[in-house]
Amino acid sequence: MSTRAIIGIIAVLLVLCCCFTHRRVIRALIKHEPMPKAPKWHCWVKPENRRA
Repeated sequence: MSTRAIIGIIAVLLVLCCCFTHRRVIRALIKHEPMPKAPKWHCWVKPENRRA
């Protein structure tokens, strides 16, 4: 396998992991629903918009 193919596979896997991690946010954007609360470790989000 060439280096280019390995880099491509890694890039696709990283994008899939990102999509899986943010699936609730992506679904809310598509369906025009309110944004779900962020995890409590997201320190850049206002406290009222974070999960307890």
